[in-house]
Amino acid sequence: MTPERFRQIVEAYGAVPQRWPIRERAAAEAFVGQNAQARDMLAREADLDRLLDAYRVTPPDSALTGAIIASIPSSRRSSWTYLLKGLGIMGAGLAGAIAGAFLTMTYTPSVPTLIDEDERPIFTSFDVNVSEFDLGETQ
Repeated sequence: MTPERFRQIVEAYGAVPQRWPIRERAAAEAFVGQNAQARDMLAREADLDRLLDAYRVTPPDSALTGAIIASIPSSRRSSWTYLLKGLGIMGAGLAGAIAGAFLTMTYTPSVPTLIDEDERPIFTSFDVNVSEFDLGETQ
């Protein structure tokens, strides 16, 4: 345990060892036992912990709560308006999907068949007469 790491642990988690990371707790406690500066730092952080633990936030009074609620603008729109907006957005998305599918089907070039009339595989998209090429002797 280095003094810098001990300082980081105490500043982040406070002076109570049960709040420290489990993997570093034993090393930090041993460091406190061996180092007087660490004990002084722990005492200062313990004072801060007590101050923070004693602090309480008072709940707001009912007048403030009422003023906040009264400042919220009332909605004049009915739930039907939101429903119709949602349906309109969904309809526009559906129309776009249908138009995209139609254009894809219309403008995509057709894929050549992989078998010609003689039921021989075709490996190219253009016609080639095999007899025009010297393929060597076949065995």
